[in-house]
Amino acid sequence: MASVSTNSESASNVTGATIFVGYVLAALCLSTLIVLDLYQSYKNQINLSSFSTRAPSVFSRLQIFLALAVLSFSTLSYHMLSYLIYMYNQWVTTDDPEMFSGPSNILTLSTMQASRQIWQWLTESALFLNFAETICKNSANFWWTQQALFVSMASALFISIEGSRRQIPHLWAYLAIGQILPISFAQNLFFVAMLLFPISEEGLATQIPGPVTQCLPVAAYYILLARAPSSIGKPIFMPIIVLLRILLLCPFLFRNSVFEALGIASMSMQSAQSGYSTAYILALLCSAILFVQRTIWALKQNQVSDILMAVNSNPAVSALGYDFILYVVSCAAWFLTAPDDDAVKAS
Repeated sequence: MASVSTNSESASNVTGATIFVGYVLAALCLSTLIVLDLYQSYKNQINLSSFSTRAPSVFSRLQIFLALAVLSFSTLSYHMLSYLIYMYNQWVTTDDPEMFSGPSNILTLSTMQASRQIWQWLTESALFLNFAETICKNSANFWWTQQALFVSMASALFISIEGSRRQIPHLWAYLAIGQILPISFAQNLFFVAMLLFPISEEGLATQIPGPVTQCLPVAAYYILLARAPSSIGKPIFMPIIVLLRILLLCPFLFRNSVFEALGIASMSMQSAQSGYSTAYILALLCSAILFVQRTIWALKQNQVSDILMAVNSNPAVSALGYDFILYVVSCAAWFLTAPDDDAVKAS
């Protein structure tokens, strides 16, 4: 009977395992695409006079954000690998030992045996669901999770408008990798792109939908985010998580000129910037309200030290928590190292 149950679960989780492997491959492909774009842009601009005049400032900042990107990727890789090892060890120790054809220590298996056992583990483990439930498991864990979710929407807005203004190639790739991985890695790569791609006149003419269209997905995002903790363990939980990820793409998708045909696109950059400003304010306001609410909720059940230490409670929480810290450090570094003229332009 145990084997029948195992086969049934294996069959039902093949799709999840395939998606997981696809996530890993997509992250590698997107990272490679972005790095190649950045390298090509650097080669194209290094001999330009306009680039040479600001080279000292650009070079130093490039080094900073390339280093932060590497640190973000390394930190994330460490914590995600720790999470996978943690989940694999749980699977090994809790399942029926008779189901294994070899030793549970994967390092002692041949390549073929190891591949089969890893695939068996992937098809019998709900990695995505377990990850999502872990980061929302209690008030302390979710306090860290919500910080990462708050900045994800702000980052999506920032990447969408600045990428459009600068005509950054494959802008969708930055947002896509921000969906697959926590946001600090994509944000640091985007900071590098901003240094290599000055604001474009064509970018200033990009048609972007008006304030209402921009604010609707932001409002929906925070409404669902407020609903997420109470939906844990219910059928609606995973649909909420999926919708949150989809809504993060809206700032990019809604800049498309298709909205002009619908009569809801802004024809002027001034109107578009006004819309983005309104969306930013809405995002900040919603973040502040939810931050206060969730912090009070967390403090009612935990000491401050318990909340801070929760970042190390599980590799899944660590992946998001430390990524949030790196995101804050990266944004601070961006504004602190910006020349005065760049700061004026950015505003």
